Amino acid sequence: MAENIRIPLELPISGVYPRISHHGMIASNRTAALVDSSGTIDWACLPTFQDTPLFDSILDSTRGGHFSIRPSESTGITSSQAYIPDTNVLITSFYQGLTELMRITDFIPVSEYEKIDFPEIHRRVEVLSPVEAIFVLKPNFKFGKSVPHVTSVDGGFLFSTDEATVTLSTDIAGVIVDGTVRGSEKLQRGESRWLIIQHGTTVVNPVMDCKSDLRLKETIDYWKGWVAQGNFPQYYRDTVVRTALTLKGLFYQPTGLMVAAPTSSLPECIGGERNWDYRYAWVRDTSYVIEALSEAGYKREAIRFLYDMMEIVKKSGSLKTLYPITGDGQPDEYEVDYEGYMKSRPVRIGNLARDQLQIDEFGSIINAVYHVALIGGTVSSYLWHFVIGIVDSIEKLWRNPDSSIWEFRTEPRHYVYSKVMAWLGYDRAIRLGKLLGFTAPYEKWQSTAQQIKDDVISKGFNREIGSFVQYYGASETDGSLLRIPLTGFLDPADPMCIGTVRRIEHDLMSSKYLFRRYNNYDGLNCQDNAFTLLSFWYVECLMAMGEDQRAAEVFQSLLKMGNHLDLFSEEMELSTGEMIGNFPQALTHLGVMRVAYRLKAAPRHE
Repeated sequence: MAENIRIPLELPISGVYPRISHHGMIASNRTAALVDSSGTIDWACLPTFQDTPLFDSILDSTRGGHFSIRPSESTGITSSQAYIPDTNVLITSFYQGLTELMRITDFIPVSEYEKIDFPEIHRRVEVLSPVEAIFVLKPNFKFGKSVPHVTSVDGGFLFSTDEATVTLSTDIAGVIVDGTVRGSEKLQRGESRWLIIQHGTTVVNPVMDCKSDLRLKETIDYWKGWVAQGNFPQYYRDTVVRTALTLKGLFYQPTGLMVAAPTSSLPECIGGERNWDYRYAWVRDTSYVIEALSEAGYKREAIRFLYDMMEIVKKSGSLKTLYPITGDGQPDEYEVDYEGYMKSRPVRIGNLARDQLQIDEFGSIINAVYHVALIGGTVSSYLWHFVIGIVDSIEKLWRNPDSSIWEFRTEPRHYVYSKVMAWLGYDRAIRLGKLLGFTAPYEKWQSTAQQIKDDVISKGFNREIGSFVQYYGASETDGSLLRIPLTGFLDPADPMCIGTVRRIEHDLMSSKYLFRRYNNYDGLNCQDNAFTLLSFWYVECLMAMGEDQRAAEVFQSLLKMGNHLDLFSEEMELSTGEMIGNFPQALTHLGVMRVAYRLKAAPRHE
């Protein structure tokens, strides 16, 4: 369970960036926002995940948009953040010594009625000791290229451009300074004020008409009701609930698809170019999501996710690496003239990985269908025909080089993990068809699966080092190969599996059980850091090899690396352990959930 950690107040200053780990996420069923420990929203896209951000100062502290609320006094002020239990409603509290001065309650309204859309953010300021509360609002339009006209009206302010409008409803007085609204009010103990951002309306609603108290109650009831439907493990219950809520907050309700993260271009390496847009749905994540949701008791949502993904794939006419969560079109990729988080450029919007051949995704999607069958989900003849089509695609593609699970932007190679996942596609299709009694050329499929396995063992296993390698002919290993003992490709006790895990430990594992993905040069100008998901795959490997107690100890160590809210980023900086990369990252949280449900050994309490 996350501790109530006090953080010295970090004021939003030009050229200074808050730590990625010093953020919480608020979310609805359409979008999300990051709130840092100073009370600043520095990332939010409205009305949906994939829209141009309204607040983006996390990518450029000088030119980016932000919405900050804090006490006027800054000397000796600390803050802490916590969620209202079993919700995605975030509270940021400010202290002077032991005295709590004020609280901010942040949320994006959500409703059990999925057609109801609330493209808005509600912020409540509550004062517990006399203090002056100040706010600064600077929304951005088209990364600052579209300058808004700002108007002061009764009850708030209107920001308008030719393409978009945003309103602020509040009873706190404010003034317009160079396109920014600044306001303050001295409040007494027990007083509170609301500040509400609404997107797409030209009318500044009075605060009372925004019904923030009602929206807050509805939102709390929604999240608590959703958690009550779950089946959470005895151990790590709080961690898994937070993980489940985070994952749920990354879904886009109208299509049922999930973004890999709500952010874009948070760097995997400070000062480098590993900066990608993760606000899309990746096919390979599908089976992980289905397994995790199923284990948590959300069978209906798991099944819906698969069928929604299938519809998007069928609509596109072919299996792509990633899809827009709206289900329309394919994303381009362009660069924004921003400084980037801690001067990490370029800042990319869109993702060209859409055009890559990544063979592992074909096996992943069949594995997803198989897991739906295992939980009693309906696999229709139409879906079975889809599976046959994917198997046919694997037959045509598995001998080809590809760009790997890591989406290398270098020359394609014969990556071992991709071949193993091609085998997995055949294996799971055979299991699925026989489980449900469908007809298929099983003997042919079995023959091809064996052919792939023989090929991988012959060309992808280096007997001199006793390990599978990254690609055919390589001498380096790869963190993705930690999944080999988890797929059934070989028995986890097989010397080739054990040798591969040990080689990965030797070559890629650093202190605190953090793993690089690989050591070889990948064409980018900054060395890779620790990919957090690999650490949880490693725990699964330990369990598969019968080392349950060690697995529990490693898992406990990893959980301590989450932030003060039990949230995880995509990567960890190897030298400092700081969170980097897009945040919060779905795959990392899926890794947390998978381990928590599989771990048989109880945690040791210190």
